[in-house]
Amino acid sequence: MVYVGMSLLNYISIDKVDKLMLLMSKLMYGDLSKYGLVRPKEGPFAMKFTGGGRTPTIDVGCIKWIKKGKVKVYPAIASIKKGNIVEFENGKSGQFDVIIFATGYRTNVQKWLKDYKELFNENGFPKKCYPNHWKGGNRIYCAGFSKNGLQGIAYDAQKIADDINFTINARKLHAAANANAQIKLLDDCVFQ
Repeated sequence: MVYVGMSLLNYISIDKVDKLMLLMSKLMYGDLSKYGLVRPKEGPFAMKFTGGGRTPTIDVGCIKWIKKGKVKVYPAIASIKKGNIVEFENGKSGQFDVIIFATGYRTNVQKWLKDYKELFNENGFPKKCYPNHWKGGNRIYCAGFSKNGLQGIAYDAQKIADDINFTINARKLHAAANANAQIKLLDDCVFQ
């Protein structure tokens, strides 16, 4: 649908494309508000082009899981206490082993990441510029901040996966080199 919308923008105005995309989305996926997914007041393309580059997106496969109850949508997080107690902005709380951050339509990293100012600016965007924005410090990676939509997220994800793979392999090589050095040291001691 994004491709269709982007193509239509060559011929008709943003507000008309948004209305058409929202209608198509509602026809294809139904009313998602009953699952906790509330649509923003602006249309998706207006948000992207006039709202600071924010683009609401959701994976179609994820919608199926949400509808089946396999994925639960929660409101915005107010705080996290004791490592796994999550308090939501609606006053409810719960204990979670895993939290997948889907921070909504704008970043709020500055609210939940301590010492964020080293990696992120006041608006919650990486201080590093594109195309190296994805690699933060202290093993923190930044996916989806390039404002290039799903293609940008895919680019970030590949770079992050490659970097993690490189780090793991470098550690393995370092461990193997240390093991070989210890074996050589033992050989030298035993055979002298």
